[in-house]
Amino acid sequence: MDAFMLAYPYRRPPAVTAPEDATAHRLKDALAAYGIHAFMARDRDGMLVSLCFGLVAVVKADGIWWHSPRQLRPGIPLYVHRSTVPGAVEALVRDHALLNPAAGTVEEPRAVGPA
Repeated sequence: MDAFMLAYPYRRPPAVTAPEDATAHRLKDALAAYGIHAFMARDRDGMLVSLCFGLVAVVKADGIWWHSPRQLRPGIPLYVHRSTVPGAVEALVRDHALLNPAAGTVEEPRAVGPA
């Protein structure tokens, strides 16, 4: 036995998933039902869900946040917060349609999963 080997194999403890991970996955799946394919990445503040250029939602423990392409007043950006996934999806779909007018009108959700 080598002097640097452990007598027993080291086992890593199971990875602890943050609540924002599950919320980000639910958000991504709900957006896919509208035909919006999002990309997820971990950030120090939470999970980032990128819908398109200029529209990135940050999923934190206290809710879902993003800068909307709409404005509160001329020259003042609108920072949006939603505490539920359905509420965030509804607003994000509208903001996505503003940034991507060539994509057409807002689609109704369709079933996602095995056919």
